[in-house]
Amino acid sequence: MTLVWFLILLVLVGLFVTMPFWRNRGASTAEDPEIAALQAAREAKYREIRDAEMDRESGKLSEQDFNELDAELRREAVDILDRLEALKGKES
Repeated sequence: MTLVWFLILLVLVGLFVTMPFWRNRGASTAEDPEIAALQAAREAKYREIRDAEMDRESGKLSEQDFNELDAELRREAVDILDRLEALKGKES
């Protein structure tokens, strides 16, 4: 009886370990490098916006400087998002 439980446990562990391979079986593994670059740029721009907000809160940036910087960063972020959306729209 112990052998049966051991075999069942072994099969379950094997299924759990190989699950990532089964999940992505039908998905395309080749990602468009331009989309990947834009996604990285998007995350970097979000980080810049958060950093500017923290600089304002800590007093490193005046309110006027922050408003100018924030407006520019958000314009750039919207541009990145527009380009990303246009590329993803082409793929569909």
